[in-house]
Amino acid sequence: MKNVLLTLILGSYLLLIACENAPVRREELLAQHPEWDVQLQQLIREGYLAKGMTKDQVRAAWGRPCWSCTGTTKGNWGEAWEYSTQVVFFDKEGLVTRWEPK
Repeated sequence: MKNVLLTLILGSYLLLIACENAPVRREELLAQHPEWDVQLQQLIREGYLAKGMTKDQVRAAWGRPCWSCTGTTKGNWGEAWEYSTQVVFFDKEGLVTRWEPK
């Protein structure tokens, strides 16, 4: 019973971490987009975000979000992606406007 509980706790912890870790296929994603600027590619390799990044670029840098939601018509944003410790906000064109701690 103790081992089952430990396995469940560890599995839940890894699941929470996984949604914020960079994808295993980062280099593969970068190879699919040779049009991305060299400096931008370096930011992605290092796991950083920059204003104006596309959703694909954020996914390459930080991996898949834990969940996403469609923004309201209020303000100048269109969608927010939640990670374990951060929320990334995109405008209506799908470009990063900001990110902040949860």
